[in-house]
Amino acid sequence: MINILFRMFKQVRCVAAAKPMQIMVLFVSLVLYSATGYMYFELPQNPQLQWIDAFWWSMVTMTTVGYGDLFPVTFMGRIFVGFPAMLLGVGILGYVLSLVASAMLESRIMEAKGMKTVNITDHIVICNFVSADKTMKLIQEIHKDCLTGDAQIVIVDDNIEELPLEFQNDDIHFVKGNPSREAILTKANIVNCSSVIVQALTGDREHSDNDNLRVVLMIETLNSDVYTVVECIDPQNEIFFRRANCDSVVCLASLAGQMLVQEMQDPGVASIVAELTSNECGKQFYLMNVDNQACKTYREVCARYPDDTSLLLGIRRDNENHILPAAEFSVTAGDQAILIAAKRP
Repeated sequence: MINILFRMFKQVRCVAAAKPMQIMVLFVSLVLYSATGYMYFELPQNPQLQWIDAFWWSMVTMTTVGYGDLFPVTFMGRIFVGFPAMLLGVGILGYVLSLVASAMLESRIMEAKGMKTVNITDHIVICNFVSADKTMKLIQEIHKDCLTGDAQIVIVDDNIEELPLEFQNDDIHFVKGNPSREAILTKANIVNCSSVIVQALTGDREHSDNDNLRVVLMIETLNSDVYTVVECIDPQNEIFFRRANCDSVVCLASLAGQMLVQEMQDPGVASIVAELTSNECGKQFYLMNVDNQACKTYREVCARYPDDTSLLLGIRRDNENHILPAAEFSVTAGDQAILIAAKRP
């Protein structure tokens, strides 16, 4: 048996890529040699020994544990079995630990540099790392809501070499590359993600919408069911994103103009909107599906939220908002209730 194992080791040694296999063969060979030699030399002195004792002594000795419950007492057993098991065992153990440490370090470096393929599911993909502050704020908002509080984040970007230290944890992953490339989105496991947020490229505002339009088209090609939200810079480009089947388009330029006028007319509106759209504090907007089997009118929907912790503002239907409709406003399938509440109902 020992000769067969050593022949196998010589054959495996010729293959450079089979280093772990070499160590495994050498380890098994040494275990078998130690156990067999221990039984050969020690069994005449101790007839009660069993093979399980020999393998136990071999493993304890090679791993440098050394319980001392079993040990060779014969001169030949100590010279030809004990010494090789101790010396080679330490060497193999040190080498195995170095391989494990190197593999872990290499895996961590590859993950930090975005070179690994993401294997998680139901995660949220953020395309484009605009800045550390903005991206961190985005992630904090995601984790503040109970609906997405446990969601893992995958950042896809081609402009940074690796994630900053404050982003390097088990909940945030990084894939380096252009998010408009199929291979890069495949590494981010776009097929199994739940949502995608595409941030505007503020450093290249002139080409941001064009670049992100290609990102949206590739996302919809690979996974048309994923919910995609894109940040648009030019309001005139919103129509192109919608024709690319993007689920939601947020144009901060048009919102900024409206907000400036509202703040001029009613000072304080901006802070109210900021609080209602942030998960950090106060109350927030929520959209909740309406059970049209139990509720036929807006009055009946209002009756489902009678407490003081939530306020019903209206009904959202087919991307249109019906704010404070009449009490007899009919509710249909697919309608959503527009709420202001301290937490998601």
